[in-house]
Amino acid sequence: MDAFGNTTGQSGDPVPDQLRSLFNNPDDVRVQGLPCALPGLDSLAVHFGAGARTVPHQHVGGQHLVIVEGVGVVADDDGVHVVRTGDVISNPPGAWHWHGAVPGEGMTHVTFEAAGDFDLDVEQRDWDDTYPSGLGA
Repeated sequence: MDAFGNTTGQSGDPVPDQLRSLFNNPDDVRVQGLPCALPGLDSLAVHFGAGARTVPHQHVGGQHLVIVEGVGVVADDDGVHVVRTGDVISNPPGAWHWHGAVPGEGMTHVTFEAAGDFDLDVEQRDWDDTYPSGLGA
């Protein structure tokens, strides 16, 4: 049986306690479980309020993001990239990165990854310095 989900007009649930340390402002982030019949993977819609983002992290098995609403940012070893609705980002296994909404607008992405597969014990680098107030404007 196929399973169906929809992110349009959804607001999600508060960030669960075990994921709160992943975000700079977890009270401005909502998560929505989505159906995923792919073996070993889970899928979530993550709704970021303006300026909310993850802290730097990595996924042992990698992570796939699909931007479904708004304007966001994904930073990796190659720099800070502004992303918009329809963009698809594939972070390879073990790649340092962070992502979220730009300062002036919210963003929602759908993620495909192994459940609980993130490591926050990574370099912070210039995480705060590369996120100016006009980013994505």
